[in-house]
Amino acid sequence: MSAESTSPERQRGGDKPSLAPRAGASRFFPTDTWVRALLAPALVFIACGIDRNYQTDLWHHLARGQVIVEEGRILDEDRFTFTVDGERFQDVNWLSQVFFYRLWQLGGLELLQAVNALLLAGMMALLVGFSYRLSRNMAIAGGVGVFIFVGLWQLFLIRPQTLSLLLFVSLYAVMEGARKRPWLLALAPAHLALWVNMHGAFPIGLVLIGCYGLAAFLEATCQREWQALRDHRVWLLALCLLASILATLLNPYGAGVYQYVRQTSGLAAARRIDEWLPPGLGTLTGKVWAASLVGLVVLLTLPGRRPELRQVVLLAVFLPLSCGSVRMIAWWLLVLAPIAAQLIADRLGPRDAKPQAANLGATLSCLGLLTAMLLSLPWFESWSPFMRFLRSPHRVETDLESTSQQLRAAARSGNIFTRFEWGEYLGWRLAPEFRVFMDGRIEIFPDPVWNAYSAITSGHADWGALLEKWGVRYLVLDAGPYHGQILPLVQARPDVWEPLTATGDVLVFRRRTR
Repeated sequence: MSAESTSPERQRGGDKPSLAPRAGASRFFPTDTWVRALLAPALVFIACGIDRNYQTDLWHHLARGQVIVEEGRILDEDRFTFTVDGERFQDVNWLSQVFFYRLWQLGGLELLQAVNALLLAGMMALLVGFSYRLSRNMAIAGGVGVFIFVGLWQLFLIRPQTLSLLLFVSLYAVMEGARKRPWLLALAPAHLALWVNMHGAFPIGLVLIGCYGLAAFLEATCQREWQALRDHRVWLLALCLLASILATLLNPYGAGVYQYVRQTSGLAAARRIDEWLPPGLGTLTGKVWAASLVGLVVLLTLPGRRPELRQVVLLAVFLPLSCGSVRMIAWWLLVLAPIAAQLIADRLGPRDAKPQAANLGATLSCLGLLTAMLLSLPWFESWSPFMRFLRSPHRVETDLESTSQQLRAAARSGNIFTRFEWGEYLGWRLAPEFRVFMDGRIEIFPDPVWNAYSAITSGHADWGALLEKWGVRYLVLDAGPYHGQILPLVQARPDVWEPLTATGDVLVFRRRTR
């Protein structure tokens, strides 16, 4: 009998060729595990790539990044508004702004959006890998990643917070890995030294380190009858926290940077900024937050291993923070992900017992996800099938850019009142000749300015007097619901406000000269 007639392939499949890659090349081909690992990062990348919503926080960061690059110094006074012109403030995002502006110089908004998508997809890939390390089940880790993606979707804008999310997950993985490799704790201060110059959310990294230190102290206390202070791990984590706190002082403002964090969060909540309000079920993020709480309760009631003490501490600290504001939900979901993956795997899913074989279906699935990621990039918009499903692929920035050019053509200078989100773009494109009433840096505007902004926007009885008091020459109003109260009042006074231009939903009115 010939060797050919007795081969396993012939016995199983007759004369049909096998679709599986040969053994020597199998390690270069995807498996089902690859697909599960890629799914959540791919969804993040695609969602960020096809997003055409207005990038609310980006433009004042670009404006300051441009000044830093061109003048070689940090811009810590206002140059873009007429209400607080020259007001001093702390620019804690300066390094992110330089990074963003350099990207803008290289490839405009398209490159910025692509890099932002890549950074957030990398964050999600790291989170899925971290979750897999605890659960040993990629189907569960990938599924948890998809759930977290849905919860964070509304927060995925082009802004310094992108770097905070990445640094948080990286630090989380470092702290977890340091349980077996203590030398990894040396990376924590490096994270905070970079973070404090990137974004004002850096204190949440200190909270994360503090949770691990507290858990180690409680563990040692329970096991050694109040001998925790002799435990070397407690001391290592305490030194790590101290070194990380000292690392946050490596910024242009030293310890004063904490004043910025306190002031910004307090003002944002007091002025009812959506991201700083307690979560509700009216947003997708709020719904996912509520679902995460229900899911966690269900997992804890099912039979199985209980969470470890450090996990209990993490959940106990980050849950109350998430109850306080929508913006804190991000940290709660990121902390929860690997813990939930471990709990689900312990109760519902066996671990991946052995390496899976490469197969054609997995190969095609990975190629499909990678192709979808490629087509989501802004450069391929005209070929992308995703654009057909968007409510509108049109960017508000396009209308604001046209408005900026028309204002420059109509006059040399003037004070502009508009919604503060649009003020960021107009301030960037028109300053210093034109100044706006307000932009998104809410921490630098005192209550009288904020109150005047709110009164004008809502069409309060003295709206006209307020505009005259502040010397407003131009109104740039939203034809949508945002300016639904003030717009009819302006249109009813053509003797004072003459229509100048209209581009999309952007309407411009000019005060008539007397």
